[in-house]
Amino acid sequence: MQKDFRADLARAGALHREGRLDQAIPIYRAILREAPNSFEVARLLTLALLQSGRPKEAHAVARKARDGHKSNPHAQLIMGAVYQAEEKWDRALAAFEKSAELDPGLAEAHYLAANTLARLDRLEEAVARYDRVLEIDGKSVHALANRSVALSRLGRPTEALVDCDRLVKLEPRDPRHHLSRAGTLLELGRFSEAVDAADAALHLSPKLADAYFLKGQGLAGLADVVGARAAFAEAASLAPDVPQFQAALIRTDRQLGNRSAAKTAAEKAVARLPGAATIWRELAEVRRELQDPWGAREAIERALAAAPDDPASLATKATLLLDADHPYEARVLADKALSVDPALPMARYIRACDDLAEGRWEAGWEGYEVRSSFLPPPYRPLPFARWDGRTPPDLLIVLGEQGIGDHIQYARLVRLLADRGIPTRLLVKPRLAPLLSRMDVRVPVITDLTGIDTSAPGLYWAPLSSLPRLIAPNPASWPRPPYLTAQPERIARWRDIVPDAFTVGIAWQGDPSPTVDIGRSVPLNLFAPLAALDGVELISLQQGFGEEQLDVCPFAGRIQRLGPDWDEDGAYLDTSALLQHLDLVVTTDSSLAHLAGARDRPAIVALKAVPEWRWGRSGQTTPLYPSLSLVRQETSGDFTGLFARIASMVADRRREATR
Repeated sequence: MQKDFRADLARAGALHREGRLDQAIPIYRAILREAPNSFEVARLLTLALLQSGRPKEAHAVARKARDGHKSNPHAQLIMGAVYQAEEKWDRALAAFEKSAELDPGLAEAHYLAANTLARLDRLEEAVARYDRVLEIDGKSVHALANRSVALSRLGRPTEALVDCDRLVKLEPRDPRHHLSRAGTLLELGRFSEAVDAADAALHLSPKLADAYFLKGQGLAGLADVVGARAAFAEAASLAPDVPQFQAALIRTDRQLGNRSAAKTAAEKAVARLPGAATIWRELAEVRRELQDPWGAREAIERALAAAPDDPASLATKATLLLDADHPYEARVLADKALSVDPALPMARYIRACDDLAEGRWEAGWEGYEVRSSFLPPPYRPLPFARWDGRTPPDLLIVLGEQGIGDHIQYARLVRLLADRGIPTRLLVKPRLAPLLSRMDVRVPVITDLTGIDTSAPGLYWAPLSSLPRLIAPNPASWPRPPYLTAQPERIARWRDIVPDAFTVGIAWQGDPSPTVDIGRSVPLNLFAPLAALDGVELISLQQGFGEEQLDVCPFAGRIQRLGPDWDEDGAYLDTSALLQHLDLVVTTDSSLAHLAGARDRPAIVALKAVPEWRWGRSGQTTPLYPSLSLVRQETSGDFTGLFARIASMVADRRREATR
């Protein structure tokens, strides 16, 4: 008569559930010796061995159980579990497939097969198997949850959201489902709803760090950087050893201009988490913004040492190489990053700018669309259809974007729209409207959508900087300067302020943003060789940031300053008129260079050795603006030698003008 093992099995099961595996396993083994054909005991012993980190022993037990119970689908399941522990994914999949073959209605077999397919990146097949699970059990929460993840990975977030909504309906009190929903809404760019979903998770679990992190991402998408920082701070406080949370907090401090605080936080975080590539990368970024290139390079090398193939770190290193005038090496790294993550915005942007700099227009403009990943409000999509460049619009709204120089460079393309008979409005910030309204009388400039029926079916919009891709990729086909005019009354008004000498307007500082300005602006003191030229008078065209340098410049007495109300009623309105009376402009890479070029006025532009893409890789001229002369550093970082050459050029022009 066979011994009754039920009491021993119950005792082993209780120990197993309590996590006392070392005590449960000997009991399971003893029972199995007495009852070697007991599949349930073999199954429990296999699981206990796997849980205690003894896969080799588990394999022997599971294989014997499988061989002794060939028609039992659960024997295949437990063998598959062992193969999973051994990371033998193909064998695990075969075991689960065999289990499903033995019992086509066994939902667990299809579910485990789906999970293994997902692990093997066979995502389409995984979704199909999850579908099968849900045909058997329409309320399988695990299948719904994992299918939503697979759909997101396949780039099908709309379908993933349907599963998230079903999960929330099935188990409204489970915060994990609200979290999944928040993450999927973020993928869809539905930031406000993502914040609400994260808040729903926090209502159920107030200390859920992941929920604060997702909420911060949603708030960042809504341009509420202060709110995002608060959410990231909560996440980082609740889970201080999660690198992504620390990195997000550091990043928002950078965005808020708190760079010293960001640097301190990053240095403390990497001291605690020295293997966290994402934090080293943030430290590299903030050191770059603090104009510490060597420190930035040291930090990015530490990031890559921790994660050699991390695409974001590769893109950051590429950016640092561009700063140091190494465009070809930067392109190699950007391409390497994209081989890992083809959607990485910064790497795509670096590659696009390289294409544009080399005159590969079609590829460059296509890739340049990724710039929208970096633009702050108000450059968000307008609430109607985006133009594809082919559909004839009843009315097209062209949305101004980026800086003043970009507006001036691209706004000429609205003339091509007018030439094609496309009714167009140029939508810009109020301060830019007076200047750009003189671009083309056929294209009214507006500052809001008042009076426009945004529900009209024929209404479309397009970003200003997308016009090259849509209608004119090659700048050779763009309207030629002068395409921007100044107001005649202002031209007359400012004639008398220009001295009776060879007069040069100067500007030295562009956008002060540390991520934009690297290698572009210079100290006013570098203009000393120009101030020393006989017969040359200088007028400062610098406005705002950088103008304070006039107060301490040793040759300030040689520079005429304009009044405090200059350009008060609109960007560059007075300056545009004054250019008519200047013999020459000397400027760094700034919006003033674009203004002079658009007005077809002579100007010399001081450029770093490898400047921004729009100035090309070499040459002293640009097809964008024929009136500009480009002067590039002969040695990277050497603006002193560059301005000595510029002074010689100015002297030559003065002599030519006085012959």
